[in-house]
Amino acid sequence: MHFDIIAVGDLRFPGGSSTALAGELAALANAGYRVALMAMAGEVLRYPHPVHPEIRALLDAGKAWLVPPDTAVEARLCLLHHPQVFTRWPQTPPRIKAGRTLLVAHHPLMDATGTPYYDWAQIDTVTTALFGDVEWAPVGPKVRAQFARAANAPKLHAQDWLNVVDCDTWALPRAGFMGARPRIGRHSRPDPMKWPQDRESFLAAYPDDPRIDVRLMGWGPELEAIVGRLPRNWQVSPFNAQSPRAFLAQVDMFVYHHHPHWVEAYGRSILEAMASGAVPVLAPHFRPLFGDGAVYCTPDAVRDTVLDLHSSPPRFLAQAERSTAWAREFGDIKLLVARVKNLIGPPKGRQVAAPQRPGRAPKVMFFTSNGVGMGHLTRSLALARRLPERVEPVFLTLSKAFGLAARDGIHAEYLPYHKSIGMPFEEWNIHLEREVQAALTFHRPDVFMFDGNVPYGGMLAALSRHPNLWKVWMRRGFWAPGTGEETIGREAAFDAVIEPQDIAQSWDRGITTRHRAKTFAVPPVRYLKDEELLSRAEARAALGLPDDGLAVLVQLGAGNNFDMSRVRAHVLNRLAATDGLHVVLADWLIAEKTRDLPAGVTRLQDFPLPRLFAGFDCSISAVGYNSYHDLLAAGLPSLFIPNEAGEQDEQARRAQYAAINGMALHASSFDIHAVDDGLSALLDETARADMRAACARLGHENGAEIAARYIADLAYTRRQHEAVA
Repeated sequence: MHFDIIAVGDLRFPGGSSTALAGELAALANAGYRVALMAMAGEVLRYPHPVHPEIRALLDAGKAWLVPPDTAVEARLCLLHHPQVFTRWPQTPPRIKAGRTLLVAHHPLMDATGTPYYDWAQIDTVTTALFGDVEWAPVGPKVRAQFARAANAPKLHAQDWLNVVDCDTWALPRAGFMGARPRIGRHSRPDPMKWPQDRESFLAAYPDDPRIDVRLMGWGPELEAIVGRLPRNWQVSPFNAQSPRAFLAQVDMFVYHHHPHWVEAYGRSILEAMASGAVPVLAPHFRPLFGDGAVYCTPDAVRDTVLDLHSSPPRFLAQAERSTAWAREFGDIKLLVARVKNLIGPPKGRQVAAPQRPGRAPKVMFFTSNGVGMGHLTRSLALARRLPERVEPVFLTLSKAFGLAARDGIHAEYLPYHKSIGMPFEEWNIHLEREVQAALTFHRPDVFMFDGNVPYGGMLAALSRHPNLWKVWMRRGFWAPGTGEETIGREAAFDAVIEPQDIAQSWDRGITTRHRAKTFAVPPVRYLKDEELLSRAEARAALGLPDDGLAVLVQLGAGNNFDMSRVRAHVLNRLAATDGLHVVLADWLIAEKTRDLPAGVTRLQDFPLPRLFAGFDCSISAVGYNSYHDLLAAGLPSLFIPNEAGEQDEQARRAQYAAINGMALHASSFDIHAVDDGLSALLDETARADMRAACARLGHENGAEIAARYIADLAYTRRQHEAVA
């Protein structure tokens, strides 16, 4: 595979280095260069992060191609981004042959006290071994000066790899001040080193003064601990609460002062502010870099500097013009294209969206537990069927419904649960370890994802022998209080935990709410895509129901661990005795058929049921994760009757949330009178209309898309191996 440029780095970094990388590669692709990306996991990010959204957008637009593991690449220029990504060797060798290789040093070598941030000699050892002759390219003169003082400094590139921005994209129309008072602001990660060191310094740089409006984006507990009570003239918001450009559109001046121990490698956010027309008010040490593109003062002089500029609109606008002119002359994206052209010459071929597919596709192995229904298998299938075409899914499952995977063209292998074959659990775990080990060595997946409540010991033992494998646990919340203490500790065996969120999330009181370090939360996961849902007419035709009349769906679960037979019989008899109803009972694929149905009740055994929801007017349903979220997303008025087995998630609490918020009705299976009241309400058209209106206010984003992209990106990301001795 041949490219003009390949960039190698940790594509998950949430800050400016990823923004810079995405912008640079987009510009080079637009200039005609063929661009590729190789993902490597650095040790800086120890917890789950998705690929940076701007890099994801670049890949989705076909402007760069993500190189799979075990794929050899040739490139005219290889750009290694961020030194700390290369502190260790990767598990999978990069296999890059490049005409020239630069390591872009986004981060200073040491802080202002001389304390090193990283060991450049160690990193140079790794990169030289992997990529051959490597030149280090500092992102600014401050980083270069540090290397000049370092003993045995690495080979430096002749030019700094200065940050650039697309000035046309960042430009904002400005005719004067935002309002009667000057509005100053700043955005950055909530890293205390990026901000003033104490409350006094904060209030100097961002004054507690009613004559000045202050807006800060990047607020978090780390900064709250420093500042304490917020001044009344401040407005704060979390990191990335909005795009930086949208934030800059709301401020007149961009005030940047940081901790005295911090060394700012360059200051991309300052360049963005300049390009937007906001006037930067900076610490004096920035003057050699930004010249007349900014105003300079110490923190204690910010108040007077801001008020003085605000007192003279012509002087302010003149400075804004100087700032934008500086950005265009010294920081525009066109300079990067010229820089690369000087290094390797013009593009050799037209940029293409996707070079020919390599021999081995990245692979994800899903392992789902048995469960009492089909929720684990269904959720994993929801992800698997949304993986990019070039990522191959394969299933191991304890569910007897394993044949469903074949409907989506997915290879699945069935492993019987110990209860299914009457085997002692301890003995079964021994066999499970052997089966999982055999599957891992045969299929050689890049990612292993387990969906189940309790990770099995045999499975974990097999996984422990595969350190190069990404390991992910997908688990839903709403664990019952007082349960899961031993189980939650097993997340240590996984790199990440995907938790599909719950519409009733704010009511979750289980142990998972206190164990979030490895959690990557996604919106509720649903199996079907919107375009796969049938219309009312189509669903009624598929069900064999007439176009008129009230159709009621009854789906009260498989009954494998909680006896719903009494309440099911009561509901069916009550409905069957009501004139004008079409009553349909859904039997689970993995459950025995319900016997002795009342006259007029139709049996349905199909998958996936939500495809047919539009054909019904209301439902009586159990409250498992999948049924709950599919019904509310469809806006189908429902009476929820929870499975109240002790080992289940808190279905009753989930049902109560929906009822209190007007989205559904709720009754306990132990209270037949409440069930009767619920049925009466459900058959009332006004009540159903109110429930439909409440459900319509819900967000309907499907977390399956996000989770599938996350595990696909993991499959492309090379893990780190051993540290340098």
